[in-house]
Amino acid sequence: MVHKCEIRVRYSDTDQMKRLHHGAYVDYLEVARIEMLRDTGFSYAQLEAQGYAFPVIGLNIDYQGAASFDELVILETRIQCTSPVRIRFNYELFVKEHRIANASVELACINLETARPTRIPKDFLAQLLAISS
Repeated sequence: MVHKCEIRVRYSDTDQMKRLHHGAYVDYLEVARIEMLRDTGFSYAQLEAQGYAFPVIGLNIDYQGAASFDELVILETRIQCTSPVRIRFNYELFVKEHRIANASVELACINLETARPTRIPKDFLAQLLAISS
C-alpha cells in the first residue's frame, strides 16, 4: 500500500534561497508517518497509552531536487516490517511529477516501562503486515 500525504512548504521551513531547508524534510517525514498510521487505525497516542514507544533508530535522505516556498510536496510512504521489533518507512517526495528526495526512517518498538526493545504489539503488527510493501 502506498499512502499519500501533501504538505505545503511554509515560509518558516525555507532557507535564505526560499527552498525547503534540508532539516525540514525530517519533520515532513514524521507528519507523513503519523498520518499513515492514523489512516490505518492506529495513533502514536494509542500505542503510548498501551505502554509502547517507537523511537527513530535510523534515518536516510537522498536529496534529488528542491521544493520552494508555497509549493505542494507530495510524500508517498510505504511501510516495511524488518523484524519483530523494527519498522521501516520508505518515502518518495515529489513536487508535481518531479522527485525531490528518497528517504527511509527506521523505528524500534520499546516498552515504555523498561525502556528496552520489545516485540511490536500483535494487533498493530497484523495491521502493518496487511499494508506493508
